[in-house]
Amino acid sequence: MAKQSETIINTVTGETLTFQKTAAMTGGELLEFRLELEPGSTVPMKHLHTKQDEIFEVITGLVNVEIGKTRYVIKPGEKVLMNKGVPHRWWNDQGVTSALTVSFQPACNTEDFFVEMFRLASAGKTKPNGAPTFLQAARMCGRYNIYHPVIPVFLQKFVSSIFNLFQGGRN
Repeated sequence: MAKQSETIINTVTGETLTFQKTAAMTGGELLEFRLELEPGSTVPMKHLHTKQDEIFEVITGLVNVEIGKTRYVIKPGEKVLMNKGVPHRWWNDQGVTSALTVSFQPACNTEDFFVEMFRLASAGKTKPNGAPTFLQAARMCGRYNIYHPVIPVFLQKFVSSIFNLFQGGRN
């Protein structure tokens, strides 16, 4: 379980995350954290959430976001909403570190996803770009409600539930 002011680092993707408001603090209504993106950092794959909206507000630098098929460059003071069910990804192609506030509504267990994913990446247990392996993704998608946008969600949920039933949720 994440704690307020706890910082985690993904050494593969170049992301540093500091929890500001956790699910426990907000009764599950909100997860909020500061995300710092080193130059060249990127989320390794487009994804979607079926139960949450995600909001970015840039503090410093510029952040590139792709929502659906539309790309945006978000500047300091600007916000962008990624509605549940809409595929999205982000990256920093600038020469300086960018910082933003990221919010998930409701919180669900997304903080646990970030803790687990950053730990796996930093331990060298993901793909070279920081994306989960097939088996990791099969286990994690249903548990954390984060899905690949091309494969039907119902199929991912089914595979994840079967995998977790037989694997007991192990990595």
